[in-house]
Amino acid sequence: MHTPSIRELDPERDAADIVEILREASPLIVLSRDSWLHRVRTIPERAKQAGWVVEDEGRVVANGWVFRTFFSEGSTSAQCAVNVRAAHRRRGIGSALYERVLEHVEALGSTSLLASFPEDDAGVSFAKARGFREERAEAESVLDPRTVAERPASDLDLRRVADVEPRLVYDADIAATRDMPSTEPVDEIPYDEWVGHVLEYPFFTAEGSYVAMVDGVAAAVSLLIADEESGRGANMFTGTQSAYRGRGLGLAVKLASIAWAREHGITQIATRNDETNAPMLAINRRLGYVPAGRRVEYIREL
Repeated sequence: MHTPSIRELDPERDAADIVEILREASPLIVLSRDSWLHRVRTIPERAKQAGWVVEDEGRVVANGWVFRTFFSEGSTSAQCAVNVRAAHRRRGIGSALYERVLEHVEALGSTSLLASFPEDDAGVSFAKARGFREERAEAESVLDPRTVAERPASDLDLRRVADVEPRLVYDADIAATRDMPSTEPVDEIPYDEWVGHVLEYPFFTAEGSYVAMVDGVAAAVSLLIADEESGRGANMFTGTQSAYRGRGLGLAVKLASIAWAREHGITQIATRNDETNAPMLAINRRLGYVPAGRRVEYIREL
């Protein structure tokens, strides 16, 4: 019998296979070879990322990776993932990859390990068997933008991200992100890293993303990624700076992005929101987002 083999990740060589694996694991994901490679390349050096794949008869059937949390000051946690094609599970492949993850985490000196994945019986069982426990969860939902007739209020100053000074968008994104529920707080993301992660991301659309301006401040922002070829999109982030909440700005920028998506052939927008984020969940219900499962974050103390 052929024995699958583990080797280090070769991003250029393995990208297409890994995209297939990730699409199987997360059906709502908007991902391509180029966008996955971009994500790998924009994780900063200080994260000390490492990755591996498992080959079976010349085909990549599983992957695993890990990196040090790089957006929380003083954090000693690491982020990890292990994905195995459904047809190749229960053969010890996931366990072998996880052992590689642990070896790297030990070298990093991390004190905890975080894993985020769409909730299913196989994933939960795998995590719990290795000492993980659920820490938080996000509600996943999808919207057909063609079903939304509501328009943003006409008296608001809404502008495309493409037409706004990027640092204003950065300020709004970071300020609102800091208030988001998370296991590891976002303290700071350097501007150049934010540009790489957001503005230069292959599926990011500056024309379909919007900010609400108030007295020269980008008070609220809705960032959209869109694959016009497949008609699929996702809300990268929507948030309002704390001083400007309660004015309907979050709803307005999201409506503007939805309208752009509808006009450009997008028929599905996916989003994730922390289950405790009541204001954004209420906006999504109002807009007609349909529940599509949970994405859970599990933690293991080391």
